[in-house]
Amino acid sequence: MEIRLYQKGDTPQIEQLLQDSVNIVDTEGQTQTSTGPWSAGSPDADWESFFLDKFTIVCEIKDTIVGITQIEDTGHISCFYCHPKFRRQGIGGQLYSAIEDYARSKNIPTIYTETSEADRPFYFQMGFDIVQKQKVLVGGEVPIHYVVKKDI
Repeated sequence: MEIRLYQKGDTPQIEQLLQDSVNIVDTEGQTQTSTGPWSAGSPDADWESFFLDKFTIVCEIKDTIVGITQIEDTGHISCFYCHPKFRRQGIGGQLYSAIEDYARSKNIPTIYTETSEADRPFYFQMGFDIVQKQKVLVGGEVPIHYVVKKDI
């Protein structure tokens, strides 16, 4: 397992990772519509710029990208995905550790994100607290999400 910075040329594998992640049919409390904004292959998506413009890291196993996360200089985690077949193997913890190290190096005092009910336990395990429970209209549905944060 290698945790490394995003590189040009990673986009096709990341698109597949995102597609695999959003196509989970309610196995973890999310449907495609509740994660729809990240649907791979969106004609308007400029993924290369999106990933290069911010601190983006990936987890690669045997030349296959199985996880990705990104943090903005505001402390906002703008994406965090692990392929469903590789969950609960420590990948998320290693990706999170790398972005927290980055935040510390940039003197970012607080890390925050929005998360689903299904992913909330991961953030609790990483030391986050709930700031706000919210309902967001996504694709005609109103799933419950949480804004979570961690002071570092």
